[in-house]
Formats: sequence, C-alpha cells, structure tokens
Amino acid sequence: MATAVIGNPKFRRGRRVAHSLWAAVAVSVSLLLVLGGRGHPPPIIFLPLVIVVWVAGHFTVWGVDWLAAKGRRLAGENEGRVKSWPVGLRLALIGTGVAAAIGLLQIIVTGYQRKMYPFHDVTLWTIMMVIWLVHGACLVGLLLRRPWSRLVSVMLALGWALLSASQLAEHLARGYRVDIAELLIVSASMVFLILFGLHLATSNRIKSFLND
Repeated sequence: MATAVIGNPKFRRGRRVAHSLWAAVAVSVSLLLVLGGRGHPPPIIFLPLVIVVWVAGHFTVWGVDWLAAKGRRLAGENEGRVKSWPVGLRLALIGTGVAAAIGLLQIIVTGYQRKMYPFHDVTLWTIMMVIWLVHGACLVGLLLRRPWSRLVSVMLALGWALLSASQLAEHLARGYRVDIAELLIVSASMVFLILFGLHLATSNRIKSFLND
C-alpha cells in the first residue's frame, strides 16, 4: 500500500515540480549575485549562503514528501482512494511551512555569519526560534495527520491574532500616528486568523481527515 501511494505519478510529478521551482529560484538568485555589480561588500560573497540554502531547500522538499507519504500510509490510503486535503488544512500547511522555513533560514544565516540573525538580542532570538520550532512541529504533525496538530494550528492562529491585537493596542496607547491602510490590513488579518482558527476547531471534515 505504501509503495502504491509513494509511487503515484501525481505525487512524483509534484516532487519534480517542487525541486524544479526551487532550483530555478536558486539559479536566479545566484545570477543576480554574480552579475549584481561590485558594491561594498560585493553581492557575490553571499553566493555560498545561497548554495547552502539551496541544498537545505531540496532536503526540506524530500523531508516533506516523505512525511506526507507516511501520513497517507498511516491514514490507510492507497493509490485508488487518496483523500483530498481540506482547504483549511492546506492553508495551515502553508502557514506553518513558511514559519518553519523562516526558522531554518534564521539558523542557517546565524551559522554562516557566526552571529545571531536577524535578532541580535539572545533572548529575542531564542523566543523567535522557539516559535518557529512550534510551527515546524505542527507542520510535521499535519503531514503525519496527527489529531493534536489541529489543536496546535488553532492555538497558533489565535496566538498570532492576539499578538497583532496587543501590538495594535500598544501602538494606539502610546499615541503613535496610525495609518488607515495599515490599520485596515492589521484588522483584516486579525479577523481572518480568528475565523481561520475557529474553522480549524469546528470543521468536521478536518477532524475526520486527521482521524480526530
């Protein structure tokens, strides 16, 4: 059963597309660094970093594909009856995946520069790394279709909404000038995150998909 799912042409094609797109991005960035002028420091000095990120990206694609295949196997799916991911869970995968990628980039650049990046304060750097690690753990849980990943996704969505609300309240309390466009964007983001969290918490289809 696992071989049938992993060998499904649809999934093989998806892997090839992901690897090809990532390679195209890496090549494009590398060319920009090589041909980007002299400057100070010259952009080409960042080429080794791009190569490291490029390799890490390919390993990440392989890892995600392996976890997704294992999740399908644990769900008892075969080539003839592969369930379609609910839209809410697809959005959760994207959100947690992007956050986990930011955490991975934070580690890579910190190691490359041999100093904390992008936060120079050790406490803030550590806090943000813990946040990215929680997102990464949630991503793994979603790919493996573990029921607990739904609850973690809900907490993350509501947590980011609460953080945005607290920052907005602090901004207003200090009497800073508020740009209407920014206020609308932040407010819309908070509403979306709250509704998204509630959807994840109450959707029967999502619960069924995760065997919850």
